[in-house]
Amino acid sequence: MSADPALWAAGIGIMLAVPLTFMVANWVRKNVDHGEARFGPDGKMIDDEEK
Repeated sequence: MSADPALWAAGIGIMLAVPLTFMVANWVRKNVDHGEARFGPDGKMIDDEEK
């Protein structure tokens, strides 16, 4: 008894989707500016970039 080709395709798709989702999420976390900002007591933004 063999599985339907659509069932094989769905299984392979699920097996690939899980690690690919984590890879894309990790890339976004490292490479996309999320707009996070810190502000000092004077209300001005603190710039942490190396110059």
